[in-house]
Amino acid sequence: MLDGIEVFRITGARMRQLSERQNVLAQNIANADTPHYRARDVKAFQFDSALLRSQGGVVPLRLAGTQAGHITGGRGDAGVTADRANSYSEDPDGNTVDLEEQMVKQADVAKNYDLATLVYKRSAALLRSAVGSRS
Repeated sequence: MLDGIEVFRITGARMRQLSERQNVLAQNIANADTPHYRARDVKAFQFDSALLRSQGGVVPLRLAGTQAGHITGGRGDAGVTADRANSYSEDPDGNTVDLEEQMVKQADVAKNYDLATLVYKRSAALLRSAVGSRS
């Protein structure tokens, strides 16, 4: 029912992406001592993929470049896991998992998930307030 409301759909998509990233990071940590294991990560969440659907597909979100020096560009697909090409370190056995890096990434996931949860809760409270519910 709430999937028809954009803020809930986008927030839900963000939470699913963060959950997938948490799983990938946990696999990296679990394989920190596995020879030749390559650390993986999930590509960044792309707001465009979660935007309004139009007749022809997704409505892209673009930055307005009003001056020549403005930054433009896009990002890759959201939610797709990829091998890390540039690792902070590589062990002699070929393992590229850096535990400190993985812990920093997990803290980032937790912070972003808390933010998405807050947005979801506040939006639900606003919706309840709009329909006159007191709970």
